[in-house]
This record gives sequence, structure tokens and C-alpha cells, in this order.
Amino acid sequence: MAVKKPAQHDRIGALVRELEAVAKRLRTDIRKRAGAAGILKQIESGANQLRKRAAAVAAQVEKYVHELRLELEKVPKAAKKAKGGRKPARRRTVVRA
Repeated sequence: MAVKKPAQHDRIGALVRELEAVAKRLRTDIRKRAGAAGILKQIESGANQLRKRAAAVAAQVEKYVHELRLELEKVPKAAKKAKGGRKPARRRTVVRA
């Protein structure tokens, strides 16, 4: 089983952290922009629904990225080696007449 190099593991961790930060920023920006927009009541209710859905999607992405990071950080268990060797010798049978 191939062991990941520490540099590669660090890059993956950095990428995951960056994705988490972008997802948080996206969710915050969507909330701010939807709240700051001065629009009609009908459009505003639609915007609120879209904002809530987009925030839910961003939260879900954030959750999945967090779970992915946790899975990548788990220490892999040592793979069991296959037991090698010869087959056991056949037993001789005595033929009686």
C-alpha cells in the first residue's frame, strides 16, 4: 500500500481548509446581499427562499468538505500481509492388500 508523502498530505489539507473558508464566505455574502437589497415584497420573499436554499447548499458543501478532511486525516490501518509459503505436503496413504 502506497504511503502519501507529507507534502502531498499538507497540500490536500490546505486545499480542504481553503474550500471550507470559501464556502463560509459564500454563505455569508449571500446572506448579506439578500438582506441589503431593497426590492419589492414579492421579489424579496423569493430572494429569501433562494438565499435560504443557497445557504443550505453552502452549509452542505462545508459539511462534506469537513467530513472529507476528517477521512483524509484518519491514520490508515496497517494492511495485513498475505501469508505466503508452500502448500502442506500430501499425506501418504498405506495400501493394504
